[in-house]
Amino acid sequence: MRPLHHPATADIELTAVLYALADPVRLTLVRGLSRDRPVSCIRVSEEKELGLPRATLSRHFDVLRSAGLVHTVKSGTQYLNTLRCDDLEQRFPGLLRAILFAETDPAAAVKGASRAPAGAARAAPQGAAKPAAASKRAAAAPRTGRSRP
Repeated sequence: MRPLHHPATADIELTAVLYALADPVRLTLVRGLSRDRPVSCIRVSEEKELGLPRATLSRHFDVLRSAGLVHTVKSGTQYLNTLRCDDLEQRFPGLLRAILFAETDPAAAVKGASRAPAGAARAAPQGAAKPAAASKRAAAAPRTGRSRP
């Protein structure tokens, strides 16, 4: 059996953590692990009723472990996973708490956005101005080649 790789606290990267948590299934798993008890793929498949095969859940736990979010130990025939709360708090203070307790209801998130400070400016999406600018450049550029009759 190959040893399981757990990145050191100093080696945990923010991009890897955010990538791992971008998947809704992995986010659900992390929220379930926040209850401070070791969880195996078998128990998760029974409790959460995610409807995913154990191999898929095992892969999700592998991504979480590689990102530095969970610590996995072998216990008999099972692998037990625990959340690395202390390591994540040391590396990125407040990040895990913000993710675990973030509002999951999209309607509530929209209501929360309306409570932004009055002086806060919202940036326009970067892609919003590109189509108009591209069409102006295309109209101003000279055409090359023969025109069709």
